[in-house]
Amino acid sequence: MAKGNYIVSANPEKNDIVFQISPLADQDIPIEQQDLLFDVQATLEIIRTLYKSNARAFANYFDQLLKLSQVGLVEDNAQPQLSQRALEQVKNEITNRESGKIKNRYLKELGRKALIFGMPAFIVGAFLNYLKCKGIDFGCLNCSEFANLLVLWTGTMLGVWLSFAITRTILGFNDLTIIEKDRLEPSLRLIFTGSLAIIFGLLFITKAIEINLGDLYSVKIIDDPITAFLLGVILGLNEKIIGSTLTKKTATLFEK
Repeated sequence: MAKGNYIVSANPEKNDIVFQISPLADQDIPIEQQDLLFDVQATLEIIRTLYKSNARAFANYFDQLLKLSQVGLVEDNAQPQLSQRALEQVKNEITNRESGKIKNRYLKELGRKALIFGMPAFIVGAFLNYLKCKGIDFGCLNCSEFANLLVLWTGTMLGVWLSFAITRTILGFNDLTIIEKDRLEPSLRLIFTGSLAIIFGLLFITKAIEINLGDLYSVKIIDDPITAFLLGVILGLNEKIIGSTLTKKTATLFEK
């Protein structure tokens, strides 16, 4: 057993664990003890965020972290490897307990915002397409193109929602407080991706960019709402890469 190099105590007022280097500490503190200390601190921060409104649950996990820290870092019989295993067990327990609830809550919120942003555009787009079918048009506005851009936007909202459901099948412990690495809120994610989709739609209409999947041709977005909707869904599903793709495509315009 290794010698512990820390004094570990609780600070109840700040809901914090205090780590102090022992006066009898080795000159070179073992790496496993350093790793345990930083891992406990990171875990405590996540627990503090998760259970800020649940004092009982926080106290339970706080006590577990305090005890395993003392086992791994204090006195002459410190067992950092055992504490690390105990810490992983605590993480797994919290993940199993909270990941499903957090994922479902985020998915519901994202879906609700997608519906709020997508349905009005779909209704207006459908109405304009109806007018077009009836032969009603406005001299200063191409109803079909404008309508299908709105339909494209709606498809993008659905695509973004599906993207999260498909790609984030499992949340790890570190994902419980930061679900998306770019830290965009659902509303901003939808608006940002939708705006990029509209730019792509304009590029499709002007034939600056052309794609085809089987019989699905991007140029048909001009007069086919189904094509517009499907392209929107595809762009939403690929929300993580369409920004960089658009940058690469437009960068060629300025290359000598």
